[in-house]
Amino acid sequence: MRVTSKMMTTSMLSNINKNKTNMSKAADQYATQQKIQRPSEDPVIAVRSLKYRTNLAELDQYLEKNVPDAMSWMEVTESALDNVNDILTKMNTYFNQGANDTLETTDRSAIIETLKQYKEQVYECANADNAGRYLFTGYRTDTPLVFEEKTENKLYEISEQLDFDKVNTISYVKADIQYTAGNTAQDYASMAATQQTAYRMQLSYGNIDSLTSLSYTTGGTTNNLSIHEVSMSDADAYDIDAYNTANGTTYDALWVKETGEIIISGSTYDTLATATDIQADYEKSSFEKDELRPEHYFDCKVSDLDGTGAVIAGTLKQYEKPEEQEIQYEVNFSQKITVNTMANQCITAELGNQIDDIIRQLKKVDEVEQKLTKIKSMIENKTYTGTEDAMNELLEQANTELTLQKNVLQEKFGNGLTTTTNVQEDVNTELADLGSRYKRLELTEARLTDQQTSFSEMLTKNDRVDIEDAVVNYTSAMTVYNASLSASAKVAQVSLLDYL
Repeated sequence: MRVTSKMMTTSMLSNINKNKTNMSKAADQYATQQKIQRPSEDPVIAVRSLKYRTNLAELDQYLEKNVPDAMSWMEVTESALDNVNDILTKMNTYFNQGANDTLETTDRSAIIETLKQYKEQVYECANADNAGRYLFTGYRTDTPLVFEEKTENKLYEISEQLDFDKVNTISYVKADIQYTAGNTAQDYASMAATQQTAYRMQLSYGNIDSLTSLSYTTGGTTNNLSIHEVSMSDADAYDIDAYNTANGTTYDALWVKETGEIIISGSTYDTLATATDIQADYEKSSFEKDELRPEHYFDCKVSDLDGTGAVIAGTLKQYEKPEEQEIQYEVNFSQKITVNTMANQCITAELGNQIDDIIRQLKKVDEVEQKLTKIKSMIENKTYTGTEDAMNELLEQANTELTLQKNVLQEKFGNGLTTTTNVQEDVNTELADLGSRYKRLELTEARLTDQQTSFSEMLTKNDRVDIEDAVVNYTSAMTVYNASLSASAKVAQVSLLDYL
């Protein structure tokens, strides 16, 4: 084979160019510490790099945004529930004191104000929000749990499911003891106060506009109870049998407008004991500040009212009772965690109603004490018409009424203690559930941190060269390049012309 000078020169230049290319590549790796500068240099490295970078971007999203947001939500929720728990513990102290001791007037006044404040504080804690999103309202994070001011411009049509297990027996004092000019001792003796009991169901709200129906379901058939509105001032408001007898009626239940209590007869109690469903439908248009919003607890319809109290056409909204409304954050690949807690699982109107019940009874005790003070003053100053024996009998009967009212008060304090204890159990259950979810989130965060470190190391190993290797490779490439230049210079020195 004939080898010409041109062939040698071409081969020499080609080799020099290859060596220069290798040196350039080594120089780029040395300068950038990256294995490749473009995907075409090594597609396998490029594909792996894209995969690792995508995984790291997702991990950064989880670690820097999703997990911290979820933790923040759960921490604020835990703080709110802890505050509620602390308040309930303080309330238990007062309930326990009231259930085991007859309180003086000044003590009762202080307790009334304290219980009011505690009640408001419980609902304010349950109205907590995180970055403008309410924590305990399920998917309705833009709607507060309670009315933040007195509201009288909306009409709620509420359907409330009543639990027969919460139909309780209440005690009350039936009495009509008051001074009447000319009454004898026998007249006052006939007014003797008595402590009686009644079956009661409690609606979540008092001062409702109307109780439209009270129904129950037995054997798949729905039946309506006959109901009638009464006032707390009615002497037979809590004695349905006496009320029916006095009025010649046969109502199944009486509902007390001011308190939202439903008083049922013994026969109605027996009927409801076998019912599978008890439902009260009622309307309410006036809500006080810090009252619970019905849409977070019940099936209801809401309409706006104009200045005259008439419904504004076209404003009707319908809400379904919220069940399990889980707000979930994606905190890892294909892993979600529920961050929210529903208020209807632990904070209900039962607690507020129990406190209102105690407050009403405290006021009754105060009223009897005021009546006693007045009677004693009349006896001392002899400003009465009748005999001294009659007034002494009146005083004795009033003292008996006071004793009975205090007995009922102690019983209601005991009921309050039971209620707050039950609410505390529900709150503690939710706290335990929240704590377990938070612990899972912490474990997920730790696992994500490990994954982030692992992917970062793999990305570094895939993309970058060791600086020592880059220096050695560049030095070697430069040496080879210089050697090729030197060899080529010697080869190019001699040609055919030198021998002619």
